[in-house]
Amino acid sequence: MTDPLPPVRHPARFVPLSAVAIGEPGQPAVPVGPSNPIPSRDQPLRSARPLVPDVPVDPGLALLVDCNAGGRATLVLDDSSTLSLTFSPGLTLLPLAVIAIQSAGQTAALDAWVLD
Repeated sequence: MTDPLPPVRHPARFVPLSAVAIGEPGQPAVPVGPSNPIPSRDQPLRSARPLVPDVPVDPGLALLVDCNAGGRATLVLDDSSTLSLTFSPGLTLLPLAVIAIQSAGQTAALDAWVLD
């Protein structure tokens, strides 16, 4: 039996909806469409807690950064790993469970909030 889904060739400028499928491991893929949408779990963010450098907090669902002057900042994630990023002036929303921002080596001027 041939696969009813069209092949996706690289580089593709877009992926047609008819080429997207979902399913359980070991089971046949089910094409995505109006009668079978992609499952998602959106949930509204309900609160914001300020993130002060070097002060750990409980992780949230996301991080909101308001950067006044671009530069680098190091985030500490929920598993204690670190992620050093370059921020540009403006707002940035990251879907990361952040527990702290390190002050050491920070060159960005920013305010940050953990969102729940």
